[in-house]
Amino acid sequence: MSFMLLGILNAQASGGAAGAFDLLETTTLSTSASSVTFSGLGAYSDYKHLQVRALFKSNDAGTIANALNIRFNSDSGSNYAWHALQGTGSSVIALGSDSRPEIAIQNAVPDASSGTSNGFGPGVFDILDFSNSSKNTTLRALVRFPDGRIRVGLSSGLWNDTSSVTSIDFSVAGSFNFVSGTRFSLIGVK
Repeated sequence: MSFMLLGILNAQASGGAAGAFDLLETTTLSTSASSVTFSGLGAYSDYKHLQVRALFKSNDAGTIANALNIRFNSDSGSNYAWHALQGTGSSVIALGSDSRPEIAIQNAVPDASSGTSNGFGPGVFDILDFSNSSKNTTLRALVRFPDGRIRVGLSSGLWNDTSSVTSIDFSVAGSFNFVSGTRFSLIGVK
C-alpha cells in the first residue's frame, strides 16, 4: 500500500490531470523545524480547494509515531474536531475527538527510530472550499502509518469557524521537530 500512495504522490506532483492540479509552493527542510506553515493563502482564492502532499519524520527518539497537528489561521482555541479510521489489514480502529486546539492526524509522523528503513511518512491532505466564508472548513487526510506493518489511515477534520483559510500550520505533537528532508507541497485544485 505504501508504494501505491507514494506513486500517487509522485504522479500528482507533476501536475496530475491537465489543469486540475497546480503546484503552488514547496517547503523542504534543510534543518529541523518545529512547524511548517503556508501563509498568504488568500492569494490563491481562484482555486476551489487546496491539497498538501507531504513526506515527514520527527526527531522523537521514542518507539511510536506521533500525531501530525494541523491548525488554520493560527487559531489555537478549542475550535477543532477530528475523526479517524485506521486499517491494519485484519481490523479497523475508529478514533475521534472534539473541542480540540488542533486537528490531530493520529500516529502519522514516524519518530527517529521507527518506520520501514527509518523512512518518512507520506500523507495527502485536502482542504475543501478553503476560501468559502459561509461555512466551516473541513479537511480529509490519507496517511500510511510508519510502524513497519501495512496500515493506512483515513482521517477527517473540522475547523469550527467560517473564516476563509489564510494560513495552514503543520507541527508534530509532543513538541518535537520535523527533521531535515521533510517536505510539504501546496497544490491548488481547480
